[in-house]
Amino acid sequence: MNQRPDLTSAVMRRERSRNRMRLLTVTAGAASLATAGVVAYNLPGPAHTAAASKTVTTAPASAESGDSGDSGENGAATATTAPASSASQAPAHTASGGS
Repeated sequence: MNQRPDLTSAVMRRERSRNRMRLLTVTAGAASLATAGVVAYNLPGPAHTAAASKTVTTAPASAESGDSGDSGENGAATATTAPASSASQAPAHTASGGS
């Protein structure tokens, strides 16, 4: 009839082991999250800058005569939109990551 104390101590040892594993898992997760944050912070910025927000709108020359293939349902000409040229673009990367 000595099994009751053995069972109780076994349950307590198991609970202590579970608590240790839980603490180890939380610690490892927090460390990996902190490491990921440091790596993300130290990564370089975007390689390309955003295009200028200024756009130029031009209408095709033949749209006024109505015989253009670019006309809408009611015969109105469709305008073409192109970004304005900008000298502030980022330089292209010439070095390869090579393997």
